[in-house]
Amino acid sequence: MLKVRQEMGHPADPAAPSVVYCDTEGECFFDEAPNPYVEAIVHILNEKGKEGWELVQVAFREADFICIWRRAV
Repeated sequence: MLKVRQEMGHPADPAAPSVVYCDTEGECFFDEAPNPYVEAIVHILNEKGKEGWELVQVAFREADFICIWRRAV
């Protein structure tokens, strides 16, 4: 994600806000404020979609998330 973020013209910023927030009950969401990390995530997801992949499920973790994809063989 950092590589895509930088390719989109956003330099690395260690003080940048978090991308994903999770509450104590395990519900996670993206920050709604404009954020280069969110832009990079959207770009990556859209690129996979253009390649014919369908996003089936997303599992959020404290510092990242896991995407489950599928496509016809």
